[in-house]
Amino acid sequence: MKEPQDSSRWRSGARVGVAVQVVLACVLLAAANYAAYHYYYRGDWSPAQKYKVGELTKSALKRLPSAAKIYVFFSPSTAAPGYEVYGDVVNLLKEYQFLGGDKLTIEYIDPMRNLARARELQAKFQFGPEENLVIVEMDGRSKQISAVDMADYDYLTQVTGDPPRLLAFKGEQALTSAIIEVSEARPRTVYFLQGQGEAGPGEGSTISLLAEYIEKQGVKTKPLSLSGGNAIPEDAGAVVIAGAGYDLPKATAETLKRYWAGNGRLLVLLDPDADTPLLRGLLADAGIAPRDDRVLRTVQLGFATGILRDVAGKFSATNRVTRRLQGADAMLPAATCSLDLDERKEGVSVEAMMTAETPFWGESEYVTDEQKGVRFEEEKDSAAPLVLAAMAERGGVADENLDLSAARLVVVGNSEFVADGSITEPNLDFVLSSLNWMLDRGHLARIAPKSVRAFNLNLTDAETGRIALYTLVVIPAIAALAGLVVWWRRRR
Repeated sequence: MKEPQDSSRWRSGARVGVAVQVVLACVLLAAANYAAYHYYYRGDWSPAQKYKVGELTKSALKRLPSAAKIYVFFSPSTAAPGYEVYGDVVNLLKEYQFLGGDKLTIEYIDPMRNLARARELQAKFQFGPEENLVIVEMDGRSKQISAVDMADYDYLTQVTGDPPRLLAFKGEQALTSAIIEVSEARPRTVYFLQGQGEAGPGEGSTISLLAEYIEKQGVKTKPLSLSGGNAIPEDAGAVVIAGAGYDLPKATAETLKRYWAGNGRLLVLLDPDADTPLLRGLLADAGIAPRDDRVLRTVQLGFATGILRDVAGKFSATNRVTRRLQGADAMLPAATCSLDLDERKEGVSVEAMMTAETPFWGESEYVTDEQKGVRFEEEKDSAAPLVLAAMAERGGVADENLDLSAARLVVVGNSEFVADGSITEPNLDFVLSSLNWMLDRGHLARIAPKSVRAFNLNLTDAETGRIALYTLVVIPAIAALAGLVVWWRRRR
C-alpha cells in the first residue's frame, strides 16, 4: 500500500505530465495551423477541372490597377434564366477572391431577401429585377454579365418540353474578360482592313467566331477602309489584314508603311493565291518575306501519289507568344505559303512562331494535276523546316512583362485557318495570343469553357456485393468491436 506522501507525489507528477502534454499539444496545434496558413497548395482534382483558373485570370487579378468590386445579383430560389450556374459562379468567385486579395470585393445580393439593396443596384446599373447577372465595377466603369452568357446550352431538349441542358460553364471566360475590360481606362479597338476582299467583322462574316472571341477579350472590332486617303484611327490597337484577295492600292500601302514606322501593330493573314506585290513588299521591308511556294506533303497510295495540302503547324517552344501552346498543333487548310525571315534588318528582330516539319516541303511549281507527279526538287523547292508564321518587332524588348511602345507585326502564310468552318482551338489560341501581344497584353491567353462531363461508374455484380458487404457488415462490425474493447478495458 502506497504511503500518503508517495501518493501525493505521484498525483503531482501526473498533473505535471498532463499539463506538459496539453502545452505540447497546443504548441503542435499552433505550429500545424501556422504551417497550413502560410505553406499550402490549392488544387482542383475534379475530373472536369471546373474551378481551376487559367494563367490569364491569375495575371489579370494580380495586375489589377485599382480596387474592383463584383456584385452577384442572383436568386437561386427562383427559376430565372441562368439560375442553374449559381453554384458554379459562387465556387469560381472563391478562387477569384483568393487571387485578388484586398483589391477584390465580392457582394452577393439575393433580390428575394434583400429587396432594398436590389433596388439600389437596379437604379445604379439600370437592369431589370428578373435578371440573374454578375456586375464588375472599377473606377466608375462597369460591365454586366448575364447568367445565360456564362454557359453553353443545348436547346434541343425544349422540343420535348424539358429545360435546356447545360453543356459547358463559361464563367471564368466571361468574368476575366469583364475584369480586363473595366481595368483599361482607354478601350482597345482592332480594325479589320476592307476593300481588297479581306474578311472582317459584321453580319455574314466568314470569321464571325474569331471576331466574337476578340470582343470577349474586352476589345472592340471594327471594319477599316483606307480608300480616299483615310488615316488609321488613333484608337487602333492593331490592324488586321485577313486574306486580301487583291493587292493594296498604292496609297493604302503607303499609309500602312507609315503606320508601321510609327510603332503600329499589324496582323497579316495571307492568301497565297492572291497576287499582292505591294503587300508582300511591305512585309519584306519589315523582315518577313512570303515565299512563292505552296506547302504540302505527299503520301504513297498504292501505285499513285496523293497530295495533302492541309498543313499541321508546330508552335515554337521558345517564342514568348506561342510557348504556352507547345504540344498543340495548328491546322492550316487550303493554300499555305512559307515565310523567309531576314534577321539582318537593322533595328528589327524577327522570330518564327509556327513551323512545318518533315515530311512537309514547299512546292514552287504549284502542280495541280496529280497525274504529272509531285516530287521534291532541292534546287527549286523549299525544304523543311518551313516557317508558317513569324513575328517582327522594332524598338521592343523581348520580355512579356514589359510593355514598351514598339512596332509589332505578325504574318501567317494562310488565312483560311481562322474561317468559321476551319478554326480550331489551337488556331484560335494562337491568333488571340498574337493580338494580346500586339495590344501589350503578352501575359494574357484565352480561356476555354469548362465542359460539363458526365461521370459513369460501372460496377460488376461482384463489386457491388463487396461494397454492400463492407458498408453494411464489415465497417459496422469493426466499430462495434472497437466499442466492446474500450468497454472491456474500462471494466477492468
